[in-house]
Amino acid sequence: MAASDDKAMSVAVRGEGPKPGKMSSFPLAANLAAARDNAAPRVRTEDEATSLAGGPVFLAVEELPTPFETPAAAEAAVPDLYGTGLYELIWREGAWRVTMRYWRPAPPAPVARTANAAAKKPLGRARTPEEARALLGGPAELASEVLSNLYVDHKQLMKRWGEAVRSGLGEIVEREGKFALQLTFWRPMHAPGIAAPLTPVERIELAERVAAPLKPQAPQADLDIGLFEDQAPENPNVVLVTEEGDGRFRGSE
Repeated sequence: MAASDDKAMSVAVRGEGPKPGKMSSFPLAANLAAARDNAAPRVRTEDEATSLAGGPVFLAVEELPTPFETPAAAEAAVPDLYGTGLYELIWREGAWRVTMRYWRPAPPAPVARTANAAAKKPLGRARTPEEARALLGGPAELASEVLSNLYVDHKQLMKRWGEAVRSGLGEIVEREGKFALQLTFWRPMHAPGIAAPLTPVERIELAERVAAPLKPQAPQADLDIGLFEDQAPENPNVVLVTEEGDGRFRGSE
């Protein structure tokens, strides 16, 4: 039976799958073997899985270790292959293979007030709301926000954020024709309109920033240089016109 590589066959070929309007439920487990155990709990949504796991989760897609010569052989080994949404039959590297979807607990998520802070300098990491609360000094909630940096393709993004994506804490999303990372992290949960109190670590960092002298990116220009004028790089005594102005030599007035 000829087929192209990575060709899916679970629904397209058999015409079977979850009924319209019916949401599939997936096992919640730490690994593939545990997910295939009938005793594993079944959960429909990420919120339910997160609540049951006590921390962040993600929908993992893993390949069963054994390849199959025919779709019939795969169906005999995996009776729930069709109709449940758990499995998918694909053709890859000259054999039929079966992938399975299941909810897997993610590693401890960063704890911070914003997504950018979580990515660059989190207060710590936590698996549960209680662990996050200890770091924040108040109630915490699990949130997902998109970071501001954009990347031209998946390869460029994965070079920077591959670990976060593979762990399930990061997800690639499209923004403005490019790609960005949506990061899952713990943030303070407080009443709307009321700022969350700073943690001791944040208070120290803020005090250090306030005490540090301000440093400009470039030396301040002389006060007689106008808004639309600039010094010539080859001769600082020559003032150039950028948009408006009269262009003059210093001291020519």
